[in-house]
Amino acid sequence: MTPEERQAELDKISIDDLKKIKKATSKVKVDIEDFLLAEFAMKFGWNAYQDVKLDRIKAREMMKLLSASRKLDSVGLYRQSEASFIGGVSSQTKYPAKTFKKLTKNIRKYAEVDNG
Repeated sequence: MTPEERQAELDKISIDDLKKIKKATSKVKVDIEDFLLAEFAMKFGWNAYQDVKLDRIKAREMMKLLSASRKLDSVGLYRQSEASFIGGVSSQTKYPAKTFKKLTKNIRKYAEVDNG
């Protein structure tokens, strides 16, 4: 469709229809409850969202789970930052592999599987 043809089609839209389009596309207000429910649905899925709406999961439990999930996200972000820092520092030293090994000693120790 050429720009002229597209404009001709747009010119056919009535004033009332333009008002309806504007109303439908204007900002929808989102309150804190909607925001929290959306976050909960993103973190725990549609079924969890429905369970909250049907009161199978109480609001207090939902908030505790969201709080715990946010803390886990923060821990993950910290670990990513730490990994970036270790990589950056290691690469700037005279002996990168040795420095990397030294800086990751505790991480490697924690990652070991117990055999007992």
